[in-house]
Amino acid sequence: MKKNGFAARVLTGTMATLFVFCGLAGCGEKEVQEAPKEEITVTFMNQDTTLGTVNAVAGELLDKASYEAFEQTEDAEFNGWFETPSYLETSKKDLSVDTFEKDTTLYGDFRANSVAEDTRHWYIAGSSKKGTLALNNWAGSLSDEEKATFELVPTGNATNEFALTIDLFEGDEFQIIADWSWDTQKGFGKFTQIDESQMENAGGLAGTDDKANVKVLTDGNYTITLTTNPDNQAQDTLSIVRNSDPLTDGTENQ
Repeated sequence: MKKNGFAARVLTGTMATLFVFCGLAGCGEKEVQEAPKEEITVTFMNQDTTLGTVNAVAGELLDKASYEAFEQTEDAEFNGWFETPSYLETSKKDLSVDTFEKDTTLYGDFRANSVAEDTRHWYIAGSSKKGTLALNNWAGSLSDEEKATFELVPTGNATNEFALTIDLFEGDEFQIIADWSWDTQKGFGKFTQIDESQMENAGGLAGTDDKANVKVLTDGNYTITLTTNPDNQAQDTLSIVRNSDPLTDGTENQ
């Protein structure tokens, strides 16, 4: 019994000590303090010209009033903000829903109402196991007559709009070039309209999506359309649409 009395006194003393300690320290009450939110800067550009900057909080939407004036310009149509100066479609940002976690530079795509005429000749360049691109062989040595079969010609529908309709087969790879020269190559990243169940990014030697090979996943007769701006080649865009099954089986090129 003495042992039990001693144990009781020890327990009582311990509880009293804890009571006093908890009373001072606030036992069971967790004080949650939010970490200070990081401030970031978003810089807005029109090509090489800085339009202005906006101070913001990481992870929060920008105040529209802080940047909407940057979207206004004379003699041009605003076409969105991009994280890449080449206006890579996958880098396009919708500032009504997209937020940023660090300092960011955004590039405005301003489409001039009038542009210089593009007098260059545009071609598809690529390779194939059985289609017409087998002859092309990545813009190999061809006669002018042979080159003509791979040329995107003016559509007459819009300024500097060129198009080519061609049979493409699974495994074919291609890019678009001007004047049979690789100085102006345009690949997967320049396509603003492309069905990724039919085409995929196959990479390439240049190391950027803008100059990556387009690889065909689905046989078909396709129309490739190119729109250019000689004053700002970053605004050049491509689209590809499948019209039907191939009009030929490709065996004539084997």
